[in-house]
Amino acid sequence: MSPFTVVVSLEGQWRLDDQPVLHQAAALARGHHGGQLVLLAARPEGQRLRGPHQSRLEAQALGALADQTAALGIPLLCFPQHSTAAALALVAPKLEPDGVLVGEPSRLFGTWPVAREPFPRVFADFRRLIEREPEQPLPVPDLTGLAQGLEHWPQAWLQAPGPPLARGCGVGQGSFPFAGDEASALARLQHYVFGSDGLQRYKATRNQLVGSEFSSKFSPFLAIGSLSVRRIWQALAEHTARFGETEGCTWMRQELLWREFFLWSAQAHGEAFYSPTGIQGRHQDAEPNVELFRRWTQADSGHPLIDAQLRELNATGYLSNRGRQWVASHFVNSLCLPWTWGARYFEWMLIDADPALNAGNWAYLAGVGSDPRSFGGAPRQFDLEWQAQRYDPSGEHLKRWR
Repeated sequence: MSPFTVVVSLEGQWRLDDQPVLHQAAALARGHHGGQLVLLAARPEGQRLRGPHQSRLEAQALGALADQTAALGIPLLCFPQHSTAAALALVAPKLEPDGVLVGEPSRLFGTWPVAREPFPRVFADFRRLIEREPEQPLPVPDLTGLAQGLEHWPQAWLQAPGPPLARGCGVGQGSFPFAGDEASALARLQHYVFGSDGLQRYKATRNQLVGSEFSSKFSPFLAIGSLSVRRIWQALAEHTARFGETEGCTWMRQELLWREFFLWSAQAHGEAFYSPTGIQGRHQDAEPNVELFRRWTQADSGHPLIDAQLRELNATGYLSNRGRQWVASHFVNSLCLPWTWGARYFEWMLIDADPALNAGNWAYLAGVGSDPRSFGGAPRQFDLEWQAQRYDPSGEHLKRWR
């Protein structure tokens, strides 16, 4: 009689910490004599393929996770380019699972934090309507005794894909010099919150452009699932308990709630969230100029400040929050290109791309999303010369990416 086998598809969540689905799977397997686990590395249904920079981080995270599970004798079958259904079809000749569980994206709230109907259209209303605290993160699950063994599986299935060669060669110049694995993510969390003054200074420094310490750099880890957002929230609570509430801590919580807002908003609005008219159903005044867009992707926008941002993006996959706003605003207001084109390019190039967060921010700046100023008004537009004087007064970023 074959052993009772539970397959867990992690779906883009490449970590052991705070993985509710692993706790559920372990309990299910232990409920049957000789129960075993098989882990599956697949992408969520409908998710587009990751770009070169994010794929590099994902390969690092997957490789480390495969090593961890192999040490336990639990196979991690790696099909990150396939959906769960497609991956299960590929392994079907060797595996007939008794149960299949699928992981969920990392969110502060496991269920709707506010009413789904009608879902708030602006962040301020979303934040005001939340009446409960986020769920606590779960520890790393105990998976001992659930080994299936590795010898039955083709070696190619057990090997995480190698990191692709990203376009450009400026990774060393970028503001994200970290590996993407879970250990690196947790080390960064510990350093930024407790091992440096980064969190205390976060509100004052978050709009800077150069370096690894002006912001948390948690977003790439969150995007590839090597860090849990609930673990970050818990760390902020521990910091407050030790040192009292600080502006940086308050601001960081707000940014995490913004992330939550866009994730749930995308789920509430469905296709409208990603459509050219956005959640407002409003048409953008845009011209689909393919040649202009092509030059823009080559960092030839006609504005040196924007071109410097695009060179950094193309070379490293990283771009500061302030830089992203400049680029999107210029794309929409000065180049008059369709915002969905810029959003799609960002989703491919960014090291921390998340479809909902990316589209939510682009739609916001295009005046078709959740910017309260844009309901009945024009999209916000930046004075780039003034912005450069304020945020890059010495021209350090411009010189670096000239």
